[in-house]
Amino acid sequence: MLALFAARPTRTLCRTFTSAHSPRRENIGVLKAYGKPVATIFLWSALTYMSFQAVWNTLYFDEIKLETEAKIDDLQAELKRLEHYTAATAPSSRRFLATEIDANTDAKPEKRVRKDFTQRLNNGPSFSDFASSSAPLTPAEAMEKAQSKAAKARLPRWLKTDIPVGKEVSRIRKTLRELKLHTVCEEARCPNMGECWGGGKHGTATATIMIMGDTCTRGCRFCSVKTSKTPGALDANEPQNVARALAAWGLDYVVLTSVDRDDLPDFGSAHFAETVRSIREQAPQMMIECLTPDFLGRADLIEPVAQSGLDVYAHNIETVEGLQRLVRDHRANYKQSMFVLEHVKRTKPTLLTKSSIMLGVGETDAEVMQTMRDLRTAGVDIVTLGQYMRPTKRHMKVHEYVTPEKFAHWEKIGSELGFVYAASGPLVRSSYKAGEFFISEILRKRASASMRNVAASVAEGRNKSPTIQA
Repeated sequence: MLALFAARPTRTLCRTFTSAHSPRRENIGVLKAYGKPVATIFLWSALTYMSFQAVWNTLYFDEIKLETEAKIDDLQAELKRLEHYTAATAPSSRRFLATEIDANTDAKPEKRVRKDFTQRLNNGPSFSDFASSSAPLTPAEAMEKAQSKAAKARLPRWLKTDIPVGKEVSRIRKTLRELKLHTVCEEARCPNMGECWGGGKHGTATATIMIMGDTCTRGCRFCSVKTSKTPGALDANEPQNVARALAAWGLDYVVLTSVDRDDLPDFGSAHFAETVRSIREQAPQMMIECLTPDFLGRADLIEPVAQSGLDVYAHNIETVEGLQRLVRDHRANYKQSMFVLEHVKRTKPTLLTKSSIMLGVGETDAEVMQTMRDLRTAGVDIVTLGQYMRPTKRHMKVHEYVTPEKFAHWEKIGSELGFVYAASGPLVRSSYKAGEFFISEILRKRASASMRNVAASVAEGRNKSPTIQA
């Protein structure tokens, strides 16, 4: 059969060559002479390949057979070992694999019952545990129970304030909505908003206006102001709107603050200065305090604001040096804030500078003392210390609630260190009652200085007056 298949191509080649290339019949004999050797070669090649394949299959399958038999032997040995181990350790009444079947084949298997769940359910509370059959509480008992609940409140009593209401509060809030302005009082959820806007016991109405939008480019862990990498564009009419609103309100003291705008080329320095100049034009009698960002510590951006006509330049250090990274955004730091305060004093020595420290975030007394000393060394004139209060559950927790006695201690320390004024209290903020705290203290000192100057002038005049001779 193989010879026939091998000879078939030779015959086909002969036909093709004869018909296409050489019409001569004598060439056929030549082709037939070469055709037989070719067929022989094909035949021996096929036989050799088949023999080699047969030998290879035999050796390969023999090897596989040996490996399979070895694995079967190993599995049988392992099965016997398991049977022996189970028979030695299991109870005699338990069957395993090929053991004999019990004689009682008609018995049904017992139903599995979750006794632990049933037992817990039976031992649980009953309806009587929820229905109280005791007599109603007496008024004295009810009062005692209410007082015990109040003692377990989250906030100490000295941190609770009234909800901001009143005609003055409503009027200011309405004006803010009409002019599309923002206040840090509302954005930061300040507890003193009603007292500041209403004027307080001294009748000095104050407000803190937040310019450059309501969205900050930084994310400090204590602040509840909205954050975004790309806040909206600045309102070109905002300086005039702010000045018009403040002139209409008739405020005595205003604090201008802003969000951080790291997305702007000058970080908002020119906008800040323009707002101060607009207020000064429309309300020249108003005292202006500016609570500014750090402008990344750039002196060329700090100077325009310091020279814009404000009365107080404020920049908050926020917390002690060791807690800066925990409390503030990574772009703010202790030395950078100290540089801002120092450079303001160098730019305009007569300008009052101010800073604020939050307490209750994990600082120690030694750290607070060192921070106050550093502020005084930087030339800061006014310092405020207040309790940190957690705005929402997304912000950092309060480490402790500092007592009013401790705040009074720090106020005394501030006076001893030489600050022009130190305001320290649980509800004190950087701009809390700014007019009341600042103006009353400064006026008192100015009045005392004026009285001393008048007395000195009178005494000097008496000494220089001519003597009347009899």
